[in-house]
Amino acid sequence: MAKRKRLTLPDPGASPLAALAGTPLRRAPIADVVGDASAMGALDEMAETLRRAREDGRMVVSLSLDQVVLDHLIRDRVSLDRDEMDALIASLRARGQQTPIEVVALGGDAVPPRYGLISGWRRCQALRILYEETGDKRFAYVQALLRRPEQASDAYLAMVEENEIRVGLSYFERAHIVARAVEQGVFDTRKAALQDLFHAASRAKRSKIGSFLSIVEALGDVLRFPEALGERAGLVLSKALGTDPGLAGRLTQRLQQDPP
Repeated sequence: MAKRKRLTLPDPGASPLAALAGTPLRRAPIADVVGDASAMGALDEMAETLRRAREDGRMVVSLSLDQVVLDHLIRDRVSLDRDEMDALIASLRARGQQTPIEVVALGGDAVPPRYGLISGWRRCQALRILYEETGDKRFAYVQALLRRPEQASDAYLAMVEENEIRVGLSYFERAHIVARAVEQGVFDTRKAALQDLFHAASRAKRSKIGSFLSIVEALGDVLRFPEALGERAGLVLSKALGTDPGLAGRLTQRLQQDPP
């Protein structure tokens, strides 16, 4: 009696010829190339989407507090309300940062890169206080939206209006904002910056802010308490700087020799 041969089911991953030869079927090289190209294309598209979202200010990024230049726009000359700061610190401690700050890339060769603060000065200060108090790493970083210079004008305007309403800026600080906004390329001219940032102010008020610009340029780096410079005294000083070219140098020397 003839011996029966046992039959086996075909391997779905092998062709009949391969099965007979004992070699499993492999994908054609062109299929690998097409698959890899498709995956790389999808990754490139996602990377480009994320890059555009980041540059357009639609994606929140996490920055070290040390990367944020706080005096890019306004320095810590605006007096803080202690009760408001305590409330902000308590909120950040309990719930973390809910609203991102706004920054603009400063460029240059700094590593890690540096960013100029547009709005969110109090949030940065509160986070720094919390980090120094607790050592908790989550307070060493701030969530931020990256603005381009052409977008920054709206953020500058919002910051100015907020400070005008909630804090009240001195004439020096108003002029300082105008000067820095022009310096950073947010506005082409001082006139444009004055008109846009202080559009709700009267013509007379904008004129006074313009007068304080000469003080910002001549003495901005040496004045210790410029927010205390009143309107009348500032206008007198501005006029004197315009009529006496050597006055700025003499005042700078005197201030440096006689610190407060």
